[in-house]
Order: sequence, then structure tokens, then C-alpha cells
Amino acid sequence: MGSEGKLTTGYWLSHPSLGEEIFITGVSGSFPDSDSVFHLKDNLFNKVDLISGDYRRWKMSHPDIPQRTGKINNIDKFDASFFGINFKEAHSMDPMGRIMMERTYEAIIDAGFNPKELRNTRTGVFFGVCYSESEKTWLYDKMHVNEFGMIGCSRSMLANRISHWLGVTGPSYAVDTACSSSLYALEQAFKAIREGHCDSAIVGGSNLCLHPYISCQFSRLGVLSPDGRCKSFDNNANGYARSETVAVCFLQKAKDSRRALPNLAGFDD
Repeated sequence: MGSEGKLTTGYWLSHPSLGEEIFITGVSGSFPDSDSVFHLKDNLFNKVDLISGDYRRWKMSHPDIPQRTGKINNIDKFDASFFGINFKEAHSMDPMGRIMMERTYEAIIDAGFNPKELRNTRTGVFFGVCYSESEKTWLYDKMHVNEFGMIGCSRSMLANRISHWLGVTGPSYAVDTACSSSLYALEQAFKAIREGHCDSAIVGGSNLCLHPYISCQFSRLGVLSPDGRCKSFDNNANGYARSETVAVCFLQKAKDSRRALPNLAGFDD
């Protein structure tokens, strides 16, 4: 491709024609002690401290691990039959995989679509994920339980499971670029739509703090705040606090969308 072709392509990518613009049309998520985007909005506007020191994940007895982390609610709840997951598989799935399915369903509904409408469409699935803290339990400690632990805790399967459940045919893969995984997944989805690899995309990101080993390693690395408090841009900043989130958004071209979220989840509603 000559320089003129590259210039034309670059201009098209940054200045799409009418109807080719890419919108976020649906969004859903679980956040620390916040069961939805709107619940999170209310908590933030009311200045609720969502980082807590309790025993919901593990006993706070190790001196190297900060006591305070952000924890989402109800990670042990899942309607397996609704998503066509058998009993054995559901009980050896990484909770991230279960919650991702729930939040994907909600994001699609939020966009004004029935998930069944996506079957056989060129919809891609792009998930950002760094660690699976369920691996120790289901791959090593309880490997005798059933044969589903391998796929239940595989990070690559997080995206593939969604594609299989929805019956979509676009690209489907997980992205791991550490702390930027979700943002990079969003970039990959945007480019895939722009370059014609898919017509729409489901983009998700997840992090759960399920086992103290990872937190202990981060603490010994010196990156965690001992008191479990982020102090961004403050002279007293001494590290960050670990927290959990599972969030999903739905990307579509303007011509295919039924609604758009220019201000993300209607913060002005």
C-alpha cells in the first residue's frame, strides 16, 4: 500500500463515515460492595469507602498482607441451568467465568438486544484478565474432583465460553498485559471492528482476589499500601490497594445500535 493509501486508511479510521462510528451501547459490572454500575455511582457520589477489612476471602492473619481489599458481593451465586452449564462444571469454574457470563448477558440486555439475536453474528469477544486465583484450588488441591477444573480455570476459556454460549463467530480471545489488560482488550475490539474482523464486540475485564498468595507476593514486591489505602497524587502515597471488579461493555457500529452511552451508563439520568 502506498503512502496515499495509508493516509486514506488512517483518515477513515479516525473519521468514519456516518453510521460507522463505534458506540458503547451496553454496560454492566460488579464492583466492590456495588452490585451494578448505578450502585457504584451512588456509592462514589456518597463517598462510601468500598475497601474493607473482613474475612470474606481469607483470614487476615499474615503480617505481610494488607488487611483491606475491595470485594464484590455474591461470588458464590450462579444460575448454572440458565446458562446451560452442568452441575459439575459450574462447581469447578473460576468465579470470574461465572460472573462474566452474568454481566455479558446484562450488558447485551442493556444495549436493547436479546442475547439470542446475536447467534451466528460476527460478534467478537475480547476479555482482559491477568490472574486466575482459582487455579490452586481446582487444578492442584482438588484435581481429583472432576475433569472440568482445567477448562474451568483456563483464562483463555473466559472469552471462548462466552462465544460458545452466545453462538457468535467473531474473534474470541483473552488479553493479558497486566494492569492494562482491560484497556488493551478494548483497543483490540475497536480495531477488530474497524478492520472488518467483526461487526460488534463484547469487551470485558475481571480481577478477583480469591487467594492470599498473590497478595502476599505483591506485598513483598513492595507495591501494596500497608494500610490498604490508595493515595494517588499525594505526597503520602505508599502503594495501591488490591480490589475486585468484573465489568463488561458491548460495542457496536452506530448503524446497528439501538441506543448509545456517550456519558457511560447515564450518569446524568
